[in-house]
Amino acid sequence: MRAAKSPGEVKKTRTICPYCGVGCSVDILSKEDRIVGIHPAMDGPANKGALCVKGQFAYDFVQHTDRLKKPLVRGDDGQLHETDWDTALDRAADGFKKVLEEHGRYATYGIASGRAPHEAAYSMQKFIRATYGTHRIDNCSRA
Repeated sequence: MRAAKSPGEVKKTRTICPYCGVGCSVDILSKEDRIVGIHPAMDGPANKGALCVKGQFAYDFVQHTDRLKKPLVRGDDGQLHETDWDTALDRAADGFKKVLEEHGRYATYGIASGRAPHEAAYSMQKFIRATYGTHRIDNCSRA
């Protein structure tokens, strides 16, 4: 385990795995601001000490060097450019509005990330259902 190989104190934080709706309890192992491992919570009511492969080993994305840290918008030159959140959200809202006006409510669907927290998945489905009046939403959290 990586945590055992590096110096420093390992902190254990109890939380819920974000990968699906089961609600498995996990202990996140961290040193300073880095995740170094995930352990299944032995007393987790949903998982009773077991985790799927995603829940136990798929955490490197949190600190991956390719992870976006600022919003990007496509400029008139066709390239992506860093911007602030207000500009990015306004651009996204304008795009959704344009698609709805030009093509109707069935022209848009949502795909939620299995790596996002449950609250984000809920917000995504609420957005699609309330804004477009459809149930066209899915996610990638199937194992």
